[in-house]
Amino acid sequence: MKPLEPSKLRNYLPGQDLLFLGTTPVCYHCHHFNLFLDQTIDDSFEADDSYRLRFAAARDSFKQLLIEAIAHTGATTAVEKLELAGQLVAAMGHGKLQISGDANGGQAVGRYLHYGFSWAEKYGQLVNRRHGADAVAGGFGAAALECAFDVPDMRVMGRETECVAMRAAECKFNYEREPKLPLHKRERVDRDACAATTKTATTGLNEDNIEVMSNGLKDFTAGVGGDERGLVQAFGVFVAMHLTNYYNLITYDAISLMQGESPEVVEPLEDLFRESAHVCAFNTFGGILLSPEWEGMVGAPRNDPGEIVSGCLAIARALGFGHWTMAEFSAGKRLVLETSSSYEASYYATRYGVSDRPKEYFLQGAALAISQLAHRVDWESNPALTQPFYDSLFRGGVPCHVEQTQSLQCGAELSRVVVSHTG
Repeated sequence: MKPLEPSKLRNYLPGQDLLFLGTTPVCYHCHHFNLFLDQTIDDSFEADDSYRLRFAAARDSFKQLLIEAIAHTGATTAVEKLELAGQLVAAMGHGKLQISGDANGGQAVGRYLHYGFSWAEKYGQLVNRRHGADAVAGGFGAAALECAFDVPDMRVMGRETECVAMRAAECKFNYEREPKLPLHKRERVDRDACAATTKTATTGLNEDNIEVMSNGLKDFTAGVGGDERGLVQAFGVFVAMHLTNYYNLITYDAISLMQGESPEVVEPLEDLFRESAHVCAFNTFGGILLSPEWEGMVGAPRNDPGEIVSGCLAIARALGFGHWTMAEFSAGKRLVLETSSSYEASYYATRYGVSDRPKEYFLQGAALAISQLAHRVDWESNPALTQPFYDSLFRGGVPCHVEQTQSLQCGAELSRVVVSHTG
């Protein structure tokens, strides 16, 4: 088996700023976003239903990546494939996961898992958690067992029996084979599918400077991988390279389920998905802008709204969110964000077709959040990105209105989000 070299698999779709490991769509997100998004699903469904939704999304998404990684390294035996899976999850910043088993199921032990460990770090002193936090790692372990033993009709389901978020010493999973579980056939969302659903790349204001900043951050992140814990701790957060198919699966499957069971809950759920973008922009974008690495590449952030917007768009591109551009900007009045690509749009177009309305919740929420960061943060005071500060920006009445006027999901040539200041 050849060594796993994720940096050689990492690539961007030219001109579109969508990121891939091989042909599998990925992006970088921080633990604040990941925990908020998973908690949104937890709050919307019964605990077992939420876990199964998130577990299955992780299992099916990671299996696509693992199949490709196995082919890349030439792993042939079950032992090699399970070892490869552990290397991959650590390299992506999801912690350490040791998987064992056979064609009937197995076990896994996790240490420093991205979700459970970061949840304990963020909430462990404040909240007593009643359910495991690591559906993603659990699903990854199931995918590894399916790949290792290569049974055509195999579907593995697992349960986290111990979790550090519940004050256990380590995380443990038990797996059982469920060969009669119905398979949910879906179109494959990969690099070719994403390329087919993007449009002609747009250009915008301050384009040359945004491109230079984005390329600098891409170069920096190219060398980033899991530390001895299998975690990536940078920019004041725990960062993970994650599968965008996972994010999209839990988002759009949750919306679909709610439309059938409780349609009155769909709108609040969509609002929470948009808020996940606020959490991302505040913690990840803000953390990068305030980091020594950013200061070394670009300089310390100034209280210049146009510069902050430009920096945020450069960060979004480098993290693999798509080719976000500044179509219009008038400080204190209006921001128009456009993109010819987004991981939400590529997924939706491939698996659902044309939408009757824009459903790029992350893009919508991020545009609003970028405007808040540009106008309501005193960057030159080097602020601490605390929860009370977040609440003051996003939960006390936001003096802006956001509207998505065009969407790739609806067959348009680009996605367009307008943020208008109302006060």
